[in-house]
Amino acid sequence: MNTMNLNMAIERISSINWSEVGKRNSNSHIQLVREYLRRASIFHNNYPGKCLYPFLMISNSITSPKTNVEEIQILNEVHNSYHRALVTSYLELNALIDEGNQVAIDNKDLFEPVIKLYERGGIFYRGEGGINVNGSSFPFTIWANLVEIEPVDITDATLDKMDESN
Repeated sequence: MNTMNLNMAIERISSINWSEVGKRNSNSHIQLVREYLRRASIFHNNYPGKCLYPFLMISNSITSPKTNVEEIQILNEVHNSYHRALVTSYLELNALIDEGNQVAIDNKDLFEPVIKLYERGGIFYRGEGGINVNGSSFPFTIWANLVEIEPVDITDATLDKMDESN
């Protein structure tokens, strides 16, 4: 079986310094979280599954891949249970893409914003009544229906430019 996407995802997750995640605040983090929540809202509306939104579980929304991603060693580096759930789902999505699952293929970029967030040392969490990122809380009422809003640019060039003003 082709495991190209899963192998690239494992490489990408392995290159993140998980001990540093959450120790930096950058302007781009809010942009990345906003875009992830927009994509997660669309996905969750189309493929509702048991999860604590916005921490989507691909195996609960689509199906479980044949590969048991829980056995992938890099997951032991992700100590926050919510972020481990997102990384696990990212790996599951890529395993399903390798298996030819059309829903996974159609949603291949679902986790791109949150993986970039981790790569840039950022983190977000679900707090009382909202999503917290960079010390700011955004009520669920703001994020609840992001399906309608326009996508934002999360290219590295744009994110780097945002962070230059930090």
